[in-house]
Amino acid sequence: MEDLLAFLQNYGWQLGLIAIAGILILGILKYAGMFKSVEEKYRHYIYLGISIGISVIAAIIYLACVGMLTFNYACVVAAAIYALNQTFYNIFDITPVNELLKKLLDAVVNFIKSKIATQTESDAADADTVDEDTADTDTADDGEE
Repeated sequence: MEDLLAFLQNYGWQLGLIAIAGILILGILKYAGMFKSVEEKYRHYIYLGISIGISVIAAIIYLACVGMLTFNYACVVAAAIYALNQTFYNIFDITPVNELLKKLLDAVVNFIKSKIATQTESDAADADTVDEDTADTDTADDGEE
């Protein structure tokens, strides 16, 4: 037990960051509506499974990086990350941070869409210019024969 407490004292903030990263991943999945076609009562289980999966994977990667990968540590750290993930998610869900992040994601999505639209228009204009040049060349070739 003393080893576990020492571990959490030394690496607690890293686990908090990993938990927040997990929340961000889940938030992006929810924001994107990845599972809108699944009934609401089943969606919760999908997000629960994803959250647990992220916690386990993150724990294994983290423990491998710090050279402490054992089954016992992996179980404890995965549970700690999952608990932090759920705690932080509930804080985000009931505070204005949730709405702030939605507005931020809306702004990012709109920015990306506008850049894509601008690039598409630019590509279309370039294609029209190439087509006109090709048409002029074809007409000139026809007159020489």
